[in-house]
Amino acid sequence: MSYATIEARVKLLLEGLTGIFPETKLVSRGDYRELDSGASTIAVLIPGAFLQDGVAQGGARKSVRDWSVLIDLYRKYLDEGTTWTDFEADRDAILEELEKYPSLNSLPGIVRVQIQADADPGEIDDEDNQGPFFVWQRLRVTVVERADLSGGEFA
Repeated sequence: MSYATIEARVKLLLEGLTGIFPETKLVSRGDYRELDSGASTIAVLIPGAFLQDGVAQGGARKSVRDWSVLIDLYRKYLDEGTTWTDFEADRDAILEELEKYPSLNSLPGIVRVQIQADADPGEIDDEDNQGPFFVWQRLRVTVVERADLSGGEFA
């Protein structure tokens, strides 16, 4: 499997949260232009770190791959109270949705999905220190895949 397949499945699951993302374009792959659209909540997915390790299982060689999908989650800043409350609700809904699919909805080879904050949430101003315009946090979705190794030295 490839990273792109895993990221596409995470994107599809997030797009299913139509109460947060009423249009599929609000969940994008590396496209931050929607921040200028006036939408309330936007998620931008970008590739994160990965780790590969080989293990032997019952005489077979398997590759264990930890893929990271980073989700930059943005909530438009309206006021001190409701913006943070709405941001927390959006983040909770994303966590709960991904928890429902520990194999990313039966994607072959996926054995575990973990979600964690990759950074503390914060507020974003523009270059003139005007704002805040958004509340932002990076979420890390770590997807563990087990794949059979074949060919090469594993013929």
